[in-house]
Amino acid sequence: MSGADPLAVLRDRRSRAALAAPAPPRSELQEILTAACAAPDHARLRPWRFIVIEETAREALGDAFAAAQAEREPDATPADLRRTRTKALRAPLIVVVVGTPRPHPKVPVWEQRASAACAAYGVVLAAHVRGHGAMWRTGWYGEAPKVRAHLGLVDGEEVTGWVYLGTPVGPEPAPRPPVDPPITWLG
Repeated sequence: MSGADPLAVLRDRRSRAALAAPAPPRSELQEILTAACAAPDHARLRPWRFIVIEETAREALGDAFAAAQAEREPDATPADLRRTRTKALRAPLIVVVVGTPRPHPKVPVWEQRASAACAAYGVVLAAHVRGHGAMWRTGWYGEAPKVRAHLGLVDGEEVTGWVYLGTPVGPEPAPRPPVDPPITWLG
């Protein structure tokens, strides 16, 4: 995708739910995460961090998801818990974007959360530019005590997103329909 029109990159990026190996190698993932750190960041707080889950660590994360579901839904069947475990295996690599907002006299928490979201989007965009597929997912698992403990999150940290990365498989998603931006012009 080198040399692509930057606006086309933004317009053409699509989430890819079907992802297979290989994932970006560590050296390329380092570049992707470094690029994501260019997110808007008032006062250079870097109110985010990344947890990279690869290979067999995905199975342990799936176990944490299932344990959290069993706690939340005591009537969950073994089949339900097996399905939940597979959520961590949807891609060969997961980048957990963790928001780390903290008190600051000039930068409110909402702005720090927005910065962490921009970093997550930066991971998705940088992966796309490098030719990898990405899917940014959210959900209640990041708030579950068993999953938070598994990830080593401390009080005040929050999962901004689970960015699944890998090689896209299956048909290309349909192009986005043209959009007329909702604009109010003042002048």
